[in-house]
Amino acid sequence: MGSNPASPTITVKTMCGRFVGAYRVADLLEELGEAVEDAGLVLRLPDTEEYLLRSFNVAPTTAVPVLMQRNGAIELEIMQWGLVPSWSTDPRVGAKMINARAETLTEKVSFKNLVRSHRCIIPMSGFYEWHREGERPKVPFYVTRSDHKLLLAAGLWTMSAVVDNGYTCAMVTRESGDDLASIHHRSPAHFPAEQACEWLSSDMELGELCDESVQPKLSFHEVSTDVNSVRNNRADLIVETANEALEPKSEHPRLF
Repeated sequence: MGSNPASPTITVKTMCGRFVGAYRVADLLEELGEAVEDAGLVLRLPDTEEYLLRSFNVAPTTAVPVLMQRNGAIELEIMQWGLVPSWSTDPRVGAKMINARAETLTEKVSFKNLVRSHRCIIPMSGFYEWHREGERPKVPFYVTRSDHKLLLAAGLWTMSAVVDNGYTCAMVTRESGDDLASIHHRSPAHFPAEQACEWLSSDMELGELCDESVQPKLSFHEVSTDVNSVRNNRADLIVETANEALEPKSEHPRLF
């Protein structure tokens, strides 16, 4: 689905710049089914037992499953991760617009008109971040919810005439909470199922995007530098590695 940048290695300067998706319809139903019903909505998903997404190194401009609300139902749509504004004629801008800062959504021309009516949720199993300790090389970490449930990241979407399938999206980020601030100052705005439905229904105020108290805690561990190359896409990329020479000296490994 979709295309990856031509270069085999991406230098990621934003958060989140690479993620993992390995889930089926049953996983979305388990995570969202009850909350969607309580919200008075309908969850419409494909009738398949196959993986909706199985990628251990999702890079910018890849096409991924995204949840959106349409006609009173929450549905799945395939979207390019990397927003291309409807007025843009250059599809390459998507690679630079994978994230949208929660604090400035209503100020940026590319996002301000999407905030109320073009909200989405980007499901993912986890994401990668790179951290540098002093002069050492950057170390990759894999981040997941501490309870091992799906990450439901807030996003914005729009249509583009210059992108295959037309749909493009960006992931909303916020200041990191105490669980990740020692690694990186930004993290995805993500929610439990109930708040994810509120976001999709446009019932949530923007200030709640940065409310650490409503966002599930995250955990992380160091992984192999094989993840640095988008050519590598294997299940063992998320396996924890032990490299004492690169371990931070704090109580928890520094993630972002």
